[in-house]
Amino acid sequence: MCTRWLKICSYALNLPITCLFTANSISNFIEVMKKFAIDKAAAGYWLKVFALYALMEVCIQLTFLFILNNFGTKRISIFEFHLVMWIFQCLLIWPIWGMAWLVRKENIALQITVNLVFYVVYSYFWFGPVQQAIGYIYQVLQESTRPINDRQTAYLDKGDDSSYLNYQLLKHAFRLSWYYLATYFYNYRIEENKRTALAIANKELQLKLLKWHLNPSFYFKTITHLRQLAADMPSTATLPLLQLARVMEYVIYEAKEKLIDVKKEIQFIGSYIQLINQQSNNKIALSLKVEGEHETLKIAPLLLAGFIDNITAAKNGNDALNCTIKLQFSDKLMQFSVHGIQCSFDSQNAIPLKELHNRIQELYPQKFEWNNQKKDQPFKLSLWLYDE
Repeated sequence: MCTRWLKICSYALNLPITCLFTANSISNFIEVMKKFAIDKAAAGYWLKVFALYALMEVCIQLTFLFILNNFGTKRISIFEFHLVMWIFQCLLIWPIWGMAWLVRKENIALQITVNLVFYVVYSYFWFGPVQQAIGYIYQVLQESTRPINDRQTAYLDKGDDSSYLNYQLLKHAFRLSWYYLATYFYNYRIEENKRTALAIANKELQLKLLKWHLNPSFYFKTITHLRQLAADMPSTATLPLLQLARVMEYVIYEAKEKLIDVKKEIQFIGSYIQLINQQSNNKIALSLKVEGEHETLKIAPLLLAGFIDNITAAKNGNDALNCTIKLQFSDKLMQFSVHGIQCSFDSQNAIPLKELHNRIQELYPQKFEWNNQKKDQPFKLSLWLYDE
């Protein structure tokens, strides 16, 4: 009995696939399986699609079980029959989806033609050996689960009945639509992931360009000043050279990190300001004042350098100005402010404030407050930093 049952199942399930898949198609199918084995995301997606389809088939079979046994004078079907039907419906969805996949890159007319031909071949096997296998397995299952007086004759699908043919066509269309809809969402998700990755890469590139940017005039003026010191008083050029080395080391190496210790950023700003103050013909004197504990805090590197560039670029006239940059820390809150009469920003000769705002928005979404400079009031930036 077991040998006969295995023979029927093998005949019902393997013959349609053998007829429909050529040697080349089988090799393509194997390649796809290898791809799915590597691409866990794709395999996981289609397993979820199949699980949803299997759940839909459960609902359909339970609906049939309820309708066939609650709106008539006698019992028509039992649970065992719908269980066997559900198993076969789930197994035989794969040849349908497989054929649709094989012609997915062809033109629409060819896809429709192939799927129609496949429907005819599939229906031939469904109404023939598959129904025989269903009937046999159902009978064996009944012998194991029910007494003789409680068994039910199976109402199998008949190919010579137009109602079964219409239902089979409708069901085939439903299975194909399930595949094409799942394929659409899968491709949409891939394209959306690509667009998101591209947008993130573009944002990261923009942030990197902003992060790595120091005003070029800073380097030119500093080098000019060092050349003059080396010519006039060589012994005094040592300290500025060391300060410039620290600034360049920070920009080239340490600023590659996404976050860095606040104390290192403050050391960089200190060296940066000292070099600016030492430049020849400099009309603005910058000072840095730090208050509060910040030992465990981290910040995006070079975040504040753009503001300093704006301040130095805005200096006009012959009068010397004094500007104080204050950094006040309270828990995770950092307040950056610029104090001094006539201290302002210039977005034409330095990084525009709008770009600086965009960078802070990208790095600290909903974690900052930006208060533009007003008359008799300093510019303030409140930032909630990360800690270790």
